[in-house]
This record gives sequence, C-alpha cells and structure tokens, in this order.
Amino acid sequence: MLVETDSFKFNDEQIKVIKAFCGTLIAKLDDLETEALLKTKASVIKKHPSKVLEFSKFDLSENEDFIEVLTDRLVKSFPQDKLVQINLILNFFARSSTSLLLTGCFKPFYELDRKQREVVLQKWTKSFKFYRNLYSNLTILFNVIYWMNFDRYFETIGYPGPDPEANGEKFVSKINLFPTYEFIQVPPEGLELQFDVIVIGSGAGGGVVSAQLAKAGYKVLVIEKGKYYHQNELSLKQAESLNNLYESGGFLFNEDKNMFIHSASTFGGGTTVNFCASLKLQHFVREEWAAQGLTHFLSDEFHKSIEAVEKRMSVSSDAIIHNENNKILIEGCKKFGYHYSNIPQNTAGSHHQCGWCLFGCKYGEKQGSLMTWLRDARDAGAKFIDNCYVENILIKNKKAVGVKAISNGNQILIHSKKVIVSCGALHSPALLMRSGLKNANIGKNLYLHPLTMVTGFFPDREVNPYSGSMMTSVSDVVENVDGDHYGAKIETATFHPLYHVAFIPWNSALNHKQRMLQINHLSPMLIISRDKNPGRITIDSNGRPRIHYSISNHDSKSIVEGMIAGINILISAGAKTVTTAQFSIEEFEPAEKDPFNDPGYKQYIENVRKIGVEENTSHLGSAHQMGTCKMGINPKTSVVNPKGKVWEIDNLYVADSSVFPTSAGVNPMVRYLFIEPFTTYKGLTLYNNF
Repeated sequence: MLVETDSFKFNDEQIKVIKAFCGTLIAKLDDLETEALLKTKASVIKKHPSKVLEFSKFDLSENEDFIEVLTDRLVKSFPQDKLVQINLILNFFARSSTSLLLTGCFKPFYELDRKQREVVLQKWTKSFKFYRNLYSNLTILFNVIYWMNFDRYFETIGYPGPDPEANGEKFVSKINLFPTYEFIQVPPEGLELQFDVIVIGSGAGGGVVSAQLAKAGYKVLVIEKGKYYHQNELSLKQAESLNNLYESGGFLFNEDKNMFIHSASTFGGGTTVNFCASLKLQHFVREEWAAQGLTHFLSDEFHKSIEAVEKRMSVSSDAIIHNENNKILIEGCKKFGYHYSNIPQNTAGSHHQCGWCLFGCKYGEKQGSLMTWLRDARDAGAKFIDNCYVENILIKNKKAVGVKAISNGNQILIHSKKVIVSCGALHSPALLMRSGLKNANIGKNLYLHPLTMVTGFFPDREVNPYSGSMMTSVSDVVENVDGDHYGAKIETATFHPLYHVAFIPWNSALNHKQRMLQINHLSPMLIISRDKNPGRITIDSNGRPRIHYSISNHDSKSIVEGMIAGINILISAGAKTVTTAQFSIEEFEPAEKDPFNDPGYKQYIENVRKIGVEENTSHLGSAHQMGTCKMGINPKTSVVNPKGKVWEIDNLYVADSSVFPTSAGVNPMVRYLFIEPFTTYKGLTLYNNF
C-alpha cells in the first residue's frame, strides 16, 4: 500500500535556515539594486512602476505562509527517507561546525548576511557535484514552490494567472464538450467484482485497449489511480493543476535529484495534460525495432493502425496558428538555414490557441483519451473506477486472475480472466514487482527523453510564452548528430512562471527579479533528446517506484548540440541575450553585427560545450517516460512478447509506453501508435478463449 507521511515538521533552527534561504533567493534589494531593477528592459516597468518598486522590497523570508506551503509540498512529494535527508541537511546548515563544510564560514547559515549567502550559492555552481546538487535542489524547490503558489506579484511581472478566457464566451460555448463518466464507488465495507478484463491505467495505452475490447463485447473495467476532472473543474492555476493532475504534485525527481520529471496522474493520463503534439514514430526507430525481431513495425498493418489512430484523434496541421514563441523558432531556422516543420495537433480542426492545456484542456478541444478512446469504451459498456490504487495483481497457478486495490481507503477485490497493465513506464514495472514477478528485466531499460531549455530575450517583442498554441513547430537539425539518430529535437514550450524558475538558473536576488519582470519577452527553446543510454526503476519498501537515471556522456553531447542549435535559432531571430539552463554560465549578449563570427560568440559556445549537462551542471527535465517493460522476442532480454503478453505469467499483458524497446524520440502521440497495431488488428485474437 502506498504510504504518505503526515507528521513531518521543521524545528525552530531549521526554520531559521529556511528563512535564510528565502531571504537569499527572493530577497529585499538594496538601493543600488533597486535602481538597477527599475532600469530593467521590460514593458511592465512602464506599466507598473510602483508595483515594481514594491516588488524590489519583497523578501520571501517575511512570508509566513510559505513555510506551511513548503512543508505540505515536501510531504506530498517526497518519500520518508528523502524527508530524513532534508532534515539532516537543514541541521547541517544550522550548526557552525557543519555549516563550515557547506558554506566555508564557521557560523550557521542564517547568521551570514545576504551578500555572503549569495556568494555561497554562486560558488556552489562551480564546485563539486554535491554542492551543485545542493544549489539545484534548493533553488528549484524554493523558487518553484513560491511562484506556483503565490500570485501576489503576477500582475507586476505581467502574468495573468489562469487563462483570462477561461471564464469568457470561449469557454461557455464549449462547456459541454467533455464527456461525463460514472465511476464505481467503493463502500467502507469494501467491494468484490468480476470482469472479463481489467485495464489498469486510463492513458494512451489503457484508453485504446479498453475501447477495442469493450467494442468487441467484453466486460471491461478501467482502473485509474488519479481522479477525473470535468472541464468546468479545471482551475488552470499552476499549483492546483499540478497537485490534481501530476504525479507527486508535479514534484517528481530521479534519485540523484537532478532531473525534474513530469508524469501525469489523472483520468486520461498523459493525454489529458500533453501539448497536443502528434508526431509519428519515425522510420529509423521502426527499422531499429524491427531489427530486434519486432517486424510488425514495418508491416502494412502498422501503417493502417497509424491512419486509424490519427483519424480517431482528428490529427492535422491544417488549423495551426503559431504563437510568438513558435514564430521565433521558425524565423530563426529560416535565417540560419536549419530544418523546421509544423507539428500535427490532435485538436479536431480547432485552432486551439491555449497555453494552459498542460493544466487540462478547459475547452474540450484536445482529443486525448477521455475525449476519444475512453468515451468509446464507455459507450461500449466499459466501467470505470478512479482514485483507485492497485496494490498487486492476483496470480494463481502462474495466471493473472484479478487485482487487489484500494479506493479512498476502502478495499476492493476484482476477479478477471485477463489483466492489462497500462500504468506507464514508472508504475507498470512497480506493479509487476509488487505482484511478485521475478523477471530481472522488469524496471530496466528506462528512457526519459531528457530535456533542457535555452531562452532568448526579446525586449521589443511581446512573446508571452505561456499563451497561444503551445507546441506547433519543430527542428530536427540535430536529431542525427551522432550518425545513428540518437540526437535531439528543438521545439517550443509553454513558459508559465514555475517553469521559468525551474529552467533559468538563479544567479542573484537582483537577477532573479529582473528575469521575472522579463518573462513576457522571453522565448524558450525546448531541447528534447532521444536518449541512448537507459536507467531503471526499482521500488522502495512501500512499493513506490524509484527512478534511477543519470545522463550519459553520449546523451549529454546530444543535448548540448541541441542547445547550441537553439542558441543559433534565437540569435538569428533577434534575441538580445540568450541563456542556457547551465548553472555556471551567465547570459550571453551577441554582437549586433555578424554575431556568429564574433570571438565572444565562439568563446560562449566553447564554454557551453565544456560545461555540458552531465554531473549536475544544468537544470534538466523529463516529460516522457518509456521502456521499463521492454517488448522483445526473448524472455532473457525482455519483459513482454511481441503481442504484449508478460513472459512469465499467463493472462497478463502490458500495453503502454513501458514496452518500448528503445527511446522513441517523439512526443506522446507515439504511445497511441504503438499500442494500436496489436489491439485493433491482432490483439483481439488474444481474448477469444475466455
């Protein structure tokens, strides 16, 4: 059973340390700094000079509510052993002897003045991995938690908060587009049920499978550990949305704590919160998988399945209207001579100019699972349970015969003839391991599409990177930089304040506030790599998945080449400064004339390559997880066979991105394309012997 801690508290000394960090990261500026802040190149300076002045005096250490919010976030997001580590680190900062090791000063961290504390953090960025890790964790934790939870200065920085159109005619005209679902309620005394097939997970894989089986006449139950939200329940607020729709409230990290991982935990899975990007699985990936014995990826049936999926999801490029951020990518690619193309959208012919769709599609335009496959399953008679955590699969005589689960604290026992695991690449292997499966390949082969950002500053252009269509353009210019197609794609990202502070390194209190005032002039390029070297998933004593993943030298180089291409795109499009997510490299101001032949540019690029993104030198993230229940033709090297059946247990299948043999290299649409072949054309034959 998943166990959460509800008794975590800070002592007085630890609170002093926390407040000292608050008063370092988002601090009251002195007179000279305030003068510099008021000279920041940003349109909000002229719009709200008095508010900017007030912002300059704001000190996070004086916000008493922040401590409570921070504690709540830690408890919801981190397992017990990590909370113990946090306690220990805070104690080190509170004592003179141990603070010396961390700060170089023989006094508690909170007794240093603000300038001294800034110097400590700045030195960490160029120090050993342990200190870089401290810098990364503390700056992300404090800054992200503040800017996603507190809206006091949203107007000051020019950020509107939730979509301004969410309460207008645009929403009212579409208010009934979301289908409604009825969910089985489990009474306090528990419940026992019987179905033909249990599908665990309601995302891309679970949605497709449940629809096909229900339409074939089988009695299907779909179990989702997250909650269903109708469109009129979506607030589009940063904190509330992450709490409701994402794993660990959006604060999920690898064990090294150097990668910020987004994974959905809601009805519809990742299809509810993705960016509408609907790229096809590329030919070189299909050829690579076919070479491993999975020949159906080169078959006519697979091609037909692609067409069927795209038709059901209404995928098209026809209605695309690029926002300013995507226009900048295209302009920069044109001027520099890079490849670019549109990204098809699953928006049913709608222009879908909504930068808040990662918080759920308020307008019902994105054709995710709950709008398509799950609706089909519902119409064909499938049943649903949300807020239901599957503790383990019931196995008898090496056959799956049901599941044991818990919903809102109430036990439920469900018997079935088949069990299909579609929990995603983090939770599918965890469930198999909790259920006693012994295949050593379970949990291995984890791919994350590690990503980072490079950001350009356009002082004379209102980019508003959180608004408009989110991800409608891509450059593949470095996708084959190594010669075997394990490179990177350059796309765009919606840039709400929490992502702004997660990927633009903190440099000083002044620089932080300047950067926040410039958010409407920033254009982020998203560098997404096709990682070649995998990590793995294990489980802790509570059955919770743990993510073991470190960037390899190969994948670091791929990301860096993507970063350099992103820098070139931004400079070509007219950026006055560019910034990477690397901790120890300050923003770069390109020359006005012939910038790419300028010695300063060449030195900057050399530094970007030298620092790289390995060993915790840069903020990194992941929005796609794959590969931990690998599909293959040999049980010694894989978890499931080419039809998705688990090798060691009968009547048990996996149908989600965890079966990918390698990293896919494209956005979430590929999950549909992968599952559909054996569900639509082959998979139903698996279920004829009920």
